[in-house]
Amino acid sequence: MRSRSDHWPVLVVLAAAVVLVGCGGVTPASPAASPTPTPTLTPQEQALAWTSSVCEALVPVATQLTRPPRLDVNAPAATKGAYSAYLAQGLVVTDRARAALAAAGPAPVAGGDAIAEQVLGDVADLRASLVDAKNQVDKVNPADPIAGARTLIGAGSVVVALLSGAKVVDTLNHDPALSAAYKQAPSCDELQRAGAPATSSPLPVPPPTPTR
Repeated sequence: MRSRSDHWPVLVVLAAAVVLVGCGGVTPASPAASPTPTPTLTPQEQALAWTSSVCEALVPVATQLTRPPRLDVNAPAATKGAYSAYLAQGLVVTDRARAALAAAGPAPVAGGDAIAEQVLGDVADLRASLVDAKNQVDKVNPADPIAGARTLIGAGSVVVALLSGAKVVDTLNHDPALSAAYKQAPSCDELQRAGAPATSSPLPVPPPTPTR
């Protein structure tokens, strides 16, 4: 006959099993590995990234607005429609650019909030000019081809002048870091190339009919 002490090993094993069952039988999890820290950009890299995003947002605007439709005085109604559509698409890409610029946030330099606001203001001015130009075009009377041609050429000149004036570039050049970034960013080089005058120039406006 076994003594009571002979049952101790069995009781210890059973007790351990009960503890494991009560705890769900889960072994303690090893500590989670800490995430790899995100490398911090240098001030120069931050300026380059922000300036690149600004230029990237404006490339579609320059691409659209520097390619106006050809002016055909022999088809005034069709020309009016083409110019109205061209300016309407200009408003679409300009609004997209404004949204992208707003998402970019302040420039990563001293006074960055003011610089970002100025860039947004420059593009807002461009949008207002596009709205005004489209309103003028939509009022053109196709029965008066001379007046219509003058309006269409004037609207195109306003747009090209706004782009060639490089208001945004002037704003960026006020800060040395952003100016240097503008010269390095591929998207800014693309913006300069997209803003070149269109190769096809509109037809000349016919001279007014002499009055007797």
